[in-house]
Amino acid sequence: MPDRERLTGLFMRFAACSSESLKEKDFCEMVEEKLLSLGLHVERDEAGARFGSDGFNIYARLDGAGEPILLNAHLDTVAPCTGIEPVNDNGIIRSKGDTVLGADDKAAVAAVIEAVESVAQSGMPHRTVEILFTLSEEIGMLGAKFADYSKIRSKKAIVLDGDTTGEIVNSNPANVVLRFTLKGKAAHAGIAPEEGVHALKAAAEAVAAIPVGHVDELSVMNVGTFTCDGKTNIVPPLACFEMEVRSFSEQRLRELIALSENAVKDACAKYGAGYEMETSRHSDVVGTPEDSSLIGEIKAALAAIGEQAVVTRSFGGCDMTHIGARGIEVANLGIGMNNIHSCEENISVSDLFKAAQLLEHIIFSAT
Repeated sequence: MPDRERLTGLFMRFAACSSESLKEKDFCEMVEEKLLSLGLHVERDEAGARFGSDGFNIYARLDGAGEPILLNAHLDTVAPCTGIEPVNDNGIIRSKGDTVLGADDKAAVAAVIEAVESVAQSGMPHRTVEILFTLSEEIGMLGAKFADYSKIRSKKAIVLDGDTTGEIVNSNPANVVLRFTLKGKAAHAGIAPEEGVHALKAAAEAVAAIPVGHVDELSVMNVGTFTCDGKTNIVPPLACFEMEVRSFSEQRLRELIALSENAVKDACAKYGAGYEMETSRHSDVVGTPEDSSLIGEIKAALAAIGEQAVVTRSFGGCDMTHIGARGIEVANLGIGMNNIHSCEENISVSDLFKAAQLLEHIIFSAT
């Protein structure tokens, strides 16, 4: 059985250690030291150097018998995260109010470690547990993207990066980012405006024609940036905007990309501008069937701790995108985090403890 007091203390120590994305080194070393103290096989990699982080991904293993399972959480947090002072307010852990708490995702890191420590101390037979703690998830799942999957044997994985306890996310969408650069012609706005081609007007008209939000039940779109440098007395020769399309349907994804490009084409034709389009595919659709053995194991473990399982899909990104892309059956579990990415972020000791209990049941389930 996990130790509630030990788990709470561990999480509060973790929360107090700043680990903003790309600045995770201190927390990496703290977690590595804790894992080594438990007698686990522990390795680090050099993934951080590939994208500017001072930290490292952590791989750990507790050997056992039966089918192995990979447990994943990320080590970074969003800002503001300098000088976090976690407070246990009658069973609700929050920051003092001027920073995030970092439950996303340090609560998961703590729950994984507590579950593994409890299992190891029990002396009971258990499956092999592999751990992957990743860097810089909050800025593009970079640690998971550049992880060394040759170090991992498991064909099943659990990511702990969701909100509601009992929620099982079994599918994430494909995600494509588009960058449009519209090209006009500069001219003096007072003396000869008719000689110019107004790139800004063309870009604004294109953006206005592109739908945003949930455009259908399978897809969501967003225009996130719009830039046009210049002076008020010059017809703007360049304007750029960036957007993304996410969809659970590959065909619908292609259709929405084409719709966006056509909006730009039409606006450019109206104003006499040209354009360039750059695409960056961040992920493919990842999904684990609800009738899979992994989802069945998770449902059984949730039932064992008195929680109702709810299987759903999510438009949000997490490490399961890259883990699933390596052919590993994967799901993302909610662990009770509330108001993430804000100074009101919190998690209850009860939900934190349930996360560790859930993992312990899963670790014992394949023996």
